[in-house]
Amino acid sequence: MINLEKEKKNFQNHVATFTDYENIKILDFKRPDSNEYRIRFLFEEDYCRLHISGDLGHLTASNYYNMRFGTFEKHFTGNVGYFNEKIDCMDRDRYYFDEEQARKDIYEYMMEHGFNGDECQVDEFLDDSLEDFDDESGISKAGYDVLSDYYPDVWEEVSDFGKISTGILDLYMLAFKLAMGQLRERNIL
Repeated sequence: MINLEKEKKNFQNHVATFTDYENIKILDFKRPDSNEYRIRFLFEEDYCRLHISGDLGHLTASNYYNMRFGTFEKHFTGNVGYFNEKIDCMDRDRYYFDEEQARKDIYEYMMEHGFNGDECQVDEFLDDSLEDFDDESGISKAGYDVLSDYYPDVWEEVSDFGKISTGILDLYMLAFKLAMGQLRERNIL
């Protein structure tokens, strides 16, 4: 997970610039003397599409009405989950899977759905459920089969067991907020 307070330091010498081509709006945020941690937000106003590019990765997101420069901050920067739903493509991982977190998630699911075994049975069940666990895809087919034998409705939640955000979307939102704050301070917006 990305530490946003620490990441703010990476942006401390960045300068925001804004270019308005009417239906194309560009917010650049970079250090004048370096390309490190540079980021560009390019809004296609007429298509309600956002392109993010730079050292932090690339993505394209779209929505039918509010993926515009003037509404982006209000609708998306405070709600990364909502923004995540609008991403069409991205070259960085948004999530990874952690086996210890998956173990906790499965255990919690078991307790909520009435597991009636002792502690040894719980440990064995958890070990069997995490057979062939992968940090890129999570619980394997073999693990899913073990879980679904006892919990037929587990398919609704199994893909989230162990899932942890990389924090990259939070980092994009942080950069946007910092850049917008700078533009407002300089009375550019």
